[in-house]
Amino acid sequence: MALTHTPHGPQVSVIMPTYRHEHFIPRALSSLLAQSFTDWELVVVDDGSPDGTRDVVTGFEVPRLRYIRHPHNLGLGAALNRGTAEAAGRYLAYLPSDDFLDADHLSACVAALDANPDAYLAYSGVRWHDKTALNARNPTRSATLRPDVTPGSESAILDDVPGQPGPDWPLPSGNLLALVQVMHRRDAARHMPWPERRESVSDTLEADRWRALLRAGASFVHTGQVTCEWSDHPKQRHKLISGRGLRGENWAGQTFGLPLYRKFYGLRSGEKINWRPSDVSLAVDEARHFAGLAAEAQVGHGSEPSNGLRILLVGSLGFNPERILALREQGHTLLGLWTPEPDFWDSAGPLPFHGVRELEGDDWRQQIRRAAPDVIYALLNWQALPFIHEVFQYNQRRLGIPFVFHFKESPMMAQRAGLWDELHTLVSDSWGRIFSSVELREWFELQFGGTFDSHTTLVLDGDLPKSDWMTDDWAPKLSDSDGEMHTVCVGRTILGPVEALEQHNIHLHIYSHPYMRRGARWAGARPGSHIHLHDPVRPGDWVAELSRYDAAWGHILPSQNHGDLRGAVWNDLNLPARLGTYAAAGLPWIHLRNGGHRVAANNLADRLGVGLTYDTEEELAVRLGTEVSSRSHTRAAVRNRPELSFDHHAVALTNFFRGLR
Repeated sequence: MALTHTPHGPQVSVIMPTYRHEHFIPRALSSLLAQSFTDWELVVVDDGSPDGTRDVVTGFEVPRLRYIRHPHNLGLGAALNRGTAEAAGRYLAYLPSDDFLDADHLSACVAALDANPDAYLAYSGVRWHDKTALNARNPTRSATLRPDVTPGSESAILDDVPGQPGPDWPLPSGNLLALVQVMHRRDAARHMPWPERRESVSDTLEADRWRALLRAGASFVHTGQVTCEWSDHPKQRHKLISGRGLRGENWAGQTFGLPLYRKFYGLRSGEKINWRPSDVSLAVDEARHFAGLAAEAQVGHGSEPSNGLRILLVGSLGFNPERILALREQGHTLLGLWTPEPDFWDSAGPLPFHGVRELEGDDWRQQIRRAAPDVIYALLNWQALPFIHEVFQYNQRRLGIPFVFHFKESPMMAQRAGLWDELHTLVSDSWGRIFSSVELREWFELQFGGTFDSHTTLVLDGDLPKSDWMTDDWAPKLSDSDGEMHTVCVGRTILGPVEALEQHNIHLHIYSHPYMRRGARWAGARPGSHIHLHDPVRPGDWVAELSRYDAAWGHILPSQNHGDLRGAVWNDLNLPARLGTYAAAGLPWIHLRNGGHRVAANNLADRLGVGLTYDTEEELAVRLGTEVSSRSHTRAAVRNRPELSFDHHAVALTNFFRGLR
């Protein structure tokens, strides 16, 4: 294909950011080579793809091609900035490697910009699933923008577009303009860098940019044609970040979120990001979240202890992943091999802190052989069971490394997911097994019809926090200043009706993501004088923020097992992760009394002397009033809080490992 050259370089630079798209790229490149407009160059920025992207791109005969490869993935923002810096064209267009262009796309966009010298950006219409519906309904509209968008009509893309849902509505990603639709002038005065991963990671990257340009006074013009196609598939960036657009089994499996993003894009161990999905309730700034984690600073970047066990962590780590650094502090080497698709709330590698050497490469079997661990420590939640079981079987057949299975939650969910056989094998046949509560151990013994050997069985809560967060930043009690009782709930709001609390001057402070509040039984109660909603609190602030309160809520659900664990539900067996948070802040726990029933959290609270149990709100008010006066349960909580840190159990855990060798 012959290109028409201009004296000062190409008129259009087409920027193609790509990552793990080797099977999409041929379609995209073929559509570019078929353009009726020929004065273009292609700048491919391969953002560290682990597949055959390089060979596919260089195998095409593209006369004016620049192929740039990042040594590892830096994120879409960095790839777009690199492509912009390398581009020589007067206009910049975009061709993400999983999208493609009609033959007249570039010519239509160039014509629109040439005919409208005051316009900064031209955009075409775009197709996705139902191509016919979009063209038939309104071929002169893109997903959301009207043809008359000007700085004075910013609301045309900042607000919801009136009209009927369907192809004229925003893209399934929620974006206002897909990159593939856009061509704009390479104008330094209007240029602004794309946010890079260290600044923020968001599924609204493009939409935020278009809004920013409009606010800055840029004018957009529509080509009046639909000349490109936006692809829809499960591994799109916006779906990995927020789940937006996931349907059916993908949504049911919740295969999105920060853990999956970190794994899919191969983030380096210790690399922290500012996570800002469109559901802002899930946002986390990892640099701030893990600030003050002393163990990370001590281990440095990749250094390994010279003694101790080599412990291979397999699966996922739950809510408090940094706890495992306590093993590092004991002189052990930590390796990580993570479940391929962790749940959106779970923790899996690459981890955002140093101290765990991630096993890299597709062949995890070979990686385990090379790593030569002394023990395989498999954990924690039911979603990781398929992968843990696969590693277990391989170890049994080929390696014979001591294998310890630590199960947290929940056997009921494992059964519902069709994983009972795998769970049975792991609990029964592992060299060692660890249960999060005495009650969970007994429940499994009843289910499996036997008693586990005490030498190969341990009881240890699987999701205790690191002791680093158990600071002495104590705050004055709110009740000491206003004379009313203040309680707190962190995490999921599994509470009974709370309307009666106000009648007894009991305040309820809720620290949780909004998704954790949805469907709560108290949802009919409105935040007001006695119900207070707060953003989640990071671990380093647990003590300073939460110690202001008089007591903390556990899961307020009635038990019906009548003392027989065969009839137990998960709430009877579980020790919620929030208990470690409450322990850090020196807070007593509020629980239903559940007399005559066996409930793990109640039994632990009674043993530690930190339980405020009740049957009625009137009784709770009396117990809280007594606690405010005496602080007896608060003193017990402060005294016993080390027991609810993972560090407290690290030596016993590694001695357990050694006893299995």
